[in-house]
Amino acid sequence: MPLTSATAMAIALLIGFAASTQPSFAGRPSWMPSAPPLPLTGRPVHVSTVGELMAAVREARDGDTILIADGTYELPTFLHLAGKSDVNIRSASGDPTKVVLRGSGFASESKQDDILRIQGCADITIANLTFEEAHAYGIKLENLLFDGRGLRNINIYNCRFFNIGTRMIKGTGGDRQPVDGGSIQYCYFENSKIPPRTWLFQGDYISAIDCMRLKDWIISDNYFSNIRGANGGGRGAVFVWVESENVISERNVFVNCDRSICYGNPSGSSEAPARPHNTGGVIRNNFIVAGADKGIEVCWASGVKVYHNTVLTPDPDRGRGIHCHWRELTRIHIANNLVRGRIYGDEDGVAKENNLTQGIADHWFRNVPEGDLHLTAAATAAIDQADPVSGCSTDFDGDPRPAARGQADLGADEQEPEV
Repeated sequence: MPLTSATAMAIALLIGFAASTQPSFAGRPSWMPSAPPLPLTGRPVHVSTVGELMAAVREARDGDTILIADGTYELPTFLHLAGKSDVNIRSASGDPTKVVLRGSGFASESKQDDILRIQGCADITIANLTFEEAHAYGIKLENLLFDGRGLRNINIYNCRFFNIGTRMIKGTGGDRQPVDGGSIQYCYFENSKIPPRTWLFQGDYISAIDCMRLKDWIISDNYFSNIRGANGGGRGAVFVWVESENVISERNVFVNCDRSICYGNPSGSSEAPARPHNTGGVIRNNFIVAGADKGIEVCWASGVKVYHNTVLTPDPDRGRGIHCHWRELTRIHIANNLVRGRIYGDEDGVAKENNLTQGIADHWFRNVPEGDLHLTAAATAAIDQADPVSGCSTDFDGDPRPAARGQADLGADEQEPEV
């Protein structure tokens, strides 16, 4: 019996969504540190149904801690937290695997299919939750003023994001206000699906974290897996741009993402920023097993430091391990990185010092497929080869680096002697 055109299209979409080289929701590997527990603060508000959850978020008082009972919550529309201060939304058990907030589905193609929107809020913590199966955004930071208030000190902690079709965490440009202070820490980001080419930008408009106008943020201790577009042109798993300042990305792990860390957008910006996409900021101590495109990309930036990262590209001769380009680049310093691939950045504003890019083999590292790029004793060309740089005195594990010249190791890990 011949297939109808509608059935054929549905099958084609399912094939596109199912394509993946990673197992489904593997979770943070055991060699990464666990998230320290958060203290319980504020007035507890216990919820156990979708209706109770939506009402608790909508009617939250300043100082509330909304504690969600174990279960899967199929949301008919997004949760909207607006105009609040000092509110926590977290699982009652503290286990992100036990509380799942679910949208309409990766393939729903609804631009309104978000899970949580935060607008005009200060001192907010979202912790120990799973966000999954939404087409648009897992968490949307709406930088539009609400009753004259912007966003300040937003913290996303020990959450899991799985199969979000556009952005797992999105921060909009809004009313040109900075999102002043915040963090994304100990989270896990994974897609087991790839968009079809019928989606925006031929299926490449996908990312994990895409935020504008961040100021004094920390993105640390997260794991990113399989953030990919249909053509290998997915946006940065960490994509920070449009007048952002002093953003630190450290101790993160990236495996098979089209682009891993991007400070700036080489395509420019519809926001028409007056200042560089990034001013200040540090990219340090990250493990990157790169996918189809770049490991680290820096565009239209000033004063960004790229220190002690370990980046393995698939092709050591052509792969763009670290790529600095587009418009003005001033005071970019790239030092003590261990990169299998090339470092592009010949502009006058880019200084490159003491980076190793040749002869790097898989057996130098503990477990490349999993992203565990701790050094083995075989990495002799990287061990005791680094010169001290200011602001990077510890490694991926938080262990101290020797301060003397030629005693620290290149890359993100300070190798421990084998016993």
